[in-house]
Amino acid sequence: MKFHANDYFCFTALDDFANTTDKTRKLEDAKEFGIRIIECRGLTKRDWRVIKGPFWRFRRRASSLLLGHDDEDDFFIRKVEATIGSSIRLYYHDLQTGEDAIIEIRRKPGLCLTFRSGRKPNLRADVISRCTHGRVLRFISFTEIYDIV
Repeated sequence: MKFHANDYFCFTALDDFANTTDKTRKLEDAKEFGIRIIECRGLTKRDWRVIKGPFWRFRRRASSLLLGHDDEDDFFIRKVEATIGSSIRLYYHDLQTGEDAIIEIRRKPGLCLTFRSGRKPNLRADVISRCTHGRVLRFISFTEIYDIV
């Protein structure tokens, strides 16, 4: 495995469904390629907060959206991002308005999240995120390790 100490890490959905104009195709691509959290350890209600998003459609449902439960098919994660000194930011794309809503997950030792884009086994990508005891965010993707201090 290759190791990188970086200032920035970004994991985007395998398909840029946010820029699709056909609404039916956009929903299909978002369901197929939208990023979701498939494994979560150490995350509590106090560890995250909404940075941006409409109140009634996003903020009041954020706890269920965070773990991928959106019965209304409104919001899909299109990007996961981390920078030096920051926490993990999840960028949700609002299919109705075309705008982003953001949830920030703070760094906490022991936090472990696994993100996945794509549903088909031969066409998907996983990224494992861990927060070390020194509060370093470590992202493991394919054969690469990225540490964000």
